[in-house]
Amino acid sequence: MSINTNAASLPQLRQSPADSQLSEAARFVQYAMLDEIPALVFALMTLVYIVSSLWSLA
Repeated sequence: MSINTNAASLPQLRQSPADSQLSEAARFVQYAMLDEIPALVFALMTLVYIVSSLWSLA
């Protein structure tokens, strides 16, 4: 019984030319924007909670 290990291997990822054109500053900006999304969602949820709580008290 022989086993072919090449069939179960992961394909090689190749870097596209568009990826290599991104500068280090552009990559930092993309990361910074993605890093801020959870904080913005949390702030929006908190604001909605506060406004709805005050609305229910009135």
